[in-house]
Amino acid sequence: MWVQMTHFAIDVDQADVEILASLIGSPEYTHDYASPFPSESAPFGTPIHGRWFLNAINVDRFETTTADRAEADLHSWANEQDWTEPGYRQPPDAMHRLQAVYSLLRAGDIYKLHNPGPEAEHDYGFVTAGMGFHEFIVIDRRTATLHVIVASDD
Repeated sequence: MWVQMTHFAIDVDQADVEILASLIGSPEYTHDYASPFPSESAPFGTPIHGRWFLNAINVDRFETTTADRAEADLHSWANEQDWTEPGYRQPPDAMHRLQAVYSLLRAGDIYKLHNPGPEAEHDYGFVTAGMGFHEFIVIDRRTATLHVIVASDD
């Protein structure tokens, strides 16, 4: 299980929908999260993001959410997995590392990716997100930064 944060400079005068469209169109957004580096395309030449072909992701897939809801989603993802015993909780140091993520969630407007379905998965998409793929976008106009927060597994 891991959390990756990627940061992009934004034009604060753009509307959120324009910022999200720019993100999706950015070559740096194409990442399979199965390899350590962004990948412009799957081995078969079609751009990908996470488990899915990139063309399955558009601005309509991003839903507004709150910092509290996003934090609750991440907390559940970290602590309530099928492989754990009932009542299992991550060690305090692991939960402490999530505090930086929780702080970042409070830095601006938040969007959560509504994941595409299995019909949009690429050939090796199964490698990631067996325990969930949680992507949050934070538009921080104060610092002119967009934060992509992905919590998943491989």
